Amino acid sequence: MVLMNLMAQLQQAQSLAQVGRVQEAWTILAPHRSAIDKDGQALRLFAFVASQAGKTDETIDALKRIVALENGPPEIIGALADTLGTAGRHAEAAEQWTRLARLRPDLADAHLNRAVSLTNAGNNAAALSAADEGLLRFPGHARLFAARGAALKNLGRIDEAVGAFDLAVRAAPSRPRIRYNQAVTLRAACRYDEACEAFAEAQRLGMSGSEFTAHWAAAELEAGHVDRAADLYNQAVAEKPENGEAMSGLTRLEIEYRDGTRAFDHYRAWAEKHGSAEAWTSWVHALAANKRNEEAAKVGREGISKVGRDPDLVILTAFTEGITGEAGPALAEIESLPVDVDSRPLGLVSKIQLAMRAGDYKRAAGWAEQYNRNAGDDQIGWSLLSLAWRMLDDPREHWLCDYERLVMVTEVPSPDGKLSAQEFAKVVAAALDPLHQTLVAPGNQSLSHGTQTSGALFDRPDPVIQSFREGVMRAAANAIAKLPDDPTHPFLRRKSTKFGFSGSWSVRLQGGGGHHVPHFHGHGWMSSAFYARLPDYAAEQRERQEGWIEFGRPPDMFNMDVEPRRIVEPQAGRLVLFPSFMLHGTRPFGEGRGDRLTAAFDYQPL
Repeated sequence: MVLMNLMAQLQQAQSLAQVGRVQEAWTILAPHRSAIDKDGQALRLFAFVASQAGKTDETIDALKRIVALENGPPEIIGALADTLGTAGRHAEAAEQWTRLARLRPDLADAHLNRAVSLTNAGNNAAALSAADEGLLRFPGHARLFAARGAALKNLGRIDEAVGAFDLAVRAAPSRPRIRYNQAVTLRAACRYDEACEAFAEAQRLGMSGSEFTAHWAAAELEAGHVDRAADLYNQAVAEKPENGEAMSGLTRLEIEYRDGTRAFDHYRAWAEKHGSAEAWTSWVHALAANKRNEEAAKVGREGISKVGRDPDLVILTAFTEGITGEAGPALAEIESLPVDVDSRPLGLVSKIQLAMRAGDYKRAAGWAEQYNRNAGDDQIGWSLLSLAWRMLDDPREHWLCDYERLVMVTEVPSPDGKLSAQEFAKVVAAALDPLHQTLVAPGNQSLSHGTQTSGALFDRPDPVIQSFREGVMRAAANAIAKLPDDPTHPFLRRKSTKFGFSGSWSVRLQGGGGHHVPHFHGHGWMSSAFYARLPDYAAEQRERQEGWIEFGRPPDMFNMDVEPRRIVEPQAGRLVLFPSFMLHGTRPFGEGRGDRLTAAFDYQPL
């Protein structure tokens, strides 16, 4: 009887929706959700209108109710799975696609979307199984081969992933998305020239867009085609200057492969053309990230004069002024903003650092503790807190850093046991040397007077690199196994002897001043330094501890006249491990004969 009374309203809503007047239809339907709870057809109309009106949660609720009422009509299960995936609820979407694949195993798209949703949910092993199950029923299905390749790539089985994409391309050579994903996988396999060819073919087939072009540019740069990479990066930023990957990639190219004079021209062009707060803030941020704080401050003030006192622009500008000049006025300016600065990570981190520079360690410590309560596994708060506690003579610094225990020194022999650590270091050095292709150090990294490799070192298929990867995994597992448990400690509470890597690279420092300034690794858990080769230098240089790695020395910007807490001598074949939040740097090398070649990597516990 209730539904009969609603019939006129349901018909009116349907008529409105059919002519595109969705919001009016939704206004009519929304109050009656409970009244139609047992009517599948009415719920279908409700779900359709809710979807068109952008009401995702209401759409999902209605579709779930239909599935429950009618025991899962396939088309409704598919619509539910698709809506969940669009909402980013990939694990739930995968459950529904699995249900549909069981109910209708003859639907290839059910198997495909099941595999894709599992990949999107981060369950790559299950995604691989789903793709394989689909291929048993639909052999030769191009997109299932591609889904298999994506899962294999994410599992680190790069060579197998390349093979899967080869099969996908053979099955559907004219699909641009498959060609694009093949290119990305070839790049991960360090087959850069082939990756560039695949990117070019994907473009010929119709792939376009700033993100696509930026990925292609990165492959061209890694292939050594600097001018071609620059052209592509410029295309990407011209099309979409909001593409941070393209903008920072072009800056990196100009600094490391050219003379750096045009490294920020594209940021200037964006700010001057569009005049938005976002453009000016991005320009200031790029300058600051590349250690050009004084220039960043000038640009920031210019931006504020043109677009007004946007909070993020003011925070960045004040920070870059204060961290190189008077910290007190900069801190006061940030605190005077009519917004909740502390709810913005940028604002709170800026306040902590400015308070440190101003010598107000008590407030710095309080803000750092506040930051850590909501920062998850981010490392910056703990790094800054370690310094504040030190300057306050707070015993918790020793609990947090425990330099004698948490700085772990070990060696890396070859995994097969045939080479000593020193012998294996020579083999590793020979594999690392050819990877250094740039002219100068990156502008946004800690090293000075040296070069750093691009891309993930451990993604390279070189057997020596992979053997080295195995060796440092074993060495780290043995070191970590000796540490105590502490569920309250930001490092020890995540202790594991199984790891992945969130970053891996090599650094080559030159004599005559090559060094790392004090820094930490914000997105790691445990960081490292492996010494593959050291320069020859005289006994007096060793006595001065040139090139030794220091722990606990503050960055110069904080104006703290304190010594490092621990110093470790580098030796070929030696691996030094430490929490990623721990400040570390190296003393400059004098005029030695040769260079210092290292590899570094950030571990993540599994």
